[in-house]
Amino acid sequence: MSTLKTNAVTAQTTNSALTLTGNGSGLVTIGDGALTFPDADGSASQVIQTNGSGALSFATPAAGGGRILIGTDVAAGDASLDVTGLNSTYDAFEIEFSDITVGTDSVVQWLRVGDSGGIDTGSSDYMWTVEQINQNGTAAAAASAGDSKMVLSNAGNIGSATGEGWGGNFRLHRPGDGATVPMITGQSISKDDGGNIHSYVNAGFRNAVITLDRVQLLASSGTISGRMTIWGLKHG
Repeated sequence: MSTLKTNAVTAQTTNSALTLTGNGSGLVTIGDGALTFPDADGSASQVIQTNGSGALSFATPAAGGGRILIGTDVAAGDASLDVTGLNSTYDAFEIEFSDITVGTDSVVQWLRVGDSGGIDTGSSDYMWTVEQINQNGTAAAAASAGDSKMVLSNAGNIGSATGEGWGGNFRLHRPGDGATVPMITGQSISKDDGGNIHSYVNAGFRNAVITLDRVQLLASSGTISGRMTIWGLKHG
């Protein structure tokens, strides 16, 4: 075995690659850990793995579930929060609404979905239920069998002053091109202009099977600020 001792190795020709090869069946070994590289390329999408003894090889990643970022939208006094890019790659989706503030007291949070043609706003496009309870144990419920949006909070329960607002975590229980109607469930919380807490259990769906690729959050009036992030979820 030959040994080259130097502080730098540079290709002779400008803009050319530096190639290291072994002689005959010999391989290239680099570093104090004596990492030995394979002498042939792997297949598309394979990764390099180690056997724990310095020998590197190409391998196909193990199949399994995962949580992949689809997109995020940040609003600062805007009309809505919108994320697109939902598709059939994933089996379900997680939707997180964080640090949501509104420009007007006592508004209601609305959720809408849509396809490549845009957000659906028909007068009977959605069916929804919302159950709410405050810190005194007072409960209230609301529902609709046909609406232009899914309602996520009750009227008068979101304040617009410093420290007041709304947030929640939701799931869309099907792929973008699923066989069922787009079903959404979640939990959310708000602080109103009187300092009261309100918690909500939400459920609803789009009243038709669509190739869903987008989600929108907006207030019943005025502006909205905060962040919406959506992750795709895959079964193992």
